[in-house]
Amino acid sequence: MLTYKFKPRLWPTLMTIPLLMCLILLGNWQVERLDWKLGLIEKLKSRVEMAPVSLPTQSTQPDDLEYVSVSASGIFDHYQEMTMYSVGPNGEPGYDLYTPFTLGDGRIIIVNRGWVHEQMKSQSDRTDTLVKGQIIITGLLRKPWTKLWYGPANEPDTNNWFYGDVNEMMAAKNLKNVFPMFLFAAKKEGDRSYPVAGRTELNIVNNHLDYALTWYGLAIVLLGIYFIAHITRKEI
Repeated sequence: MLTYKFKPRLWPTLMTIPLLMCLILLGNWQVERLDWKLGLIEKLKSRVEMAPVSLPTQSTQPDDLEYVSVSASGIFDHYQEMTMYSVGPNGEPGYDLYTPFTLGDGRIIIVNRGWVHEQMKSQSDRTDTLVKGQIIITGLLRKPWTKLWYGPANEPDTNNWFYGDVNEMMAAKNLKNVFPMFLFAAKKEGDRSYPVAGRTELNIVNNHLDYALTWYGLAIVLLGIYFIAHITRKEI
């Protein structure tokens, strides 16, 4: 007759306990991150769905204004337009048009007017897109972003931009009194013209539940291995 006896050994136990605690703490941390991410997604969605408000006089905390819908009146300075390489709605190469927009109070905000095909980079090939005069524009405020470590640097001299650095754009175009965030123009319903506006996609990655289950799963596997390794069989 076989009997089974659990007999833990000192050193494996001393190594297993802290490792098990680390795995559980990592799982708990991911659960906390999951709660935070769900709250963030809900907050940003509520901002997008709000009625447009006037552009704030200043932005000391860009995180508090990210994805806020605003409406502003002003004039585009197409002479200072900046073209940023990007992929269009159907995966085609092209450019997003970033154009300084002068407000009635003298401030400037750089507007992402939308996307055009690669062959439409030159303004001479799309004169109909150069809106003139005083207009009202509605869109979402977006924070600037920095260069990816593997991405190319901006090339202001050739008007080739790859990431949105407001300060660099200000320096390249000698702009003053610029609002420290971008305004991404909203797409009007049924509008099929260029540039293609509405370039904001609220796609926030949320893998924290998967990560939490992974850490907890590893903790369970570790416990299983520990118990199996310390069970001895004895025949009586």
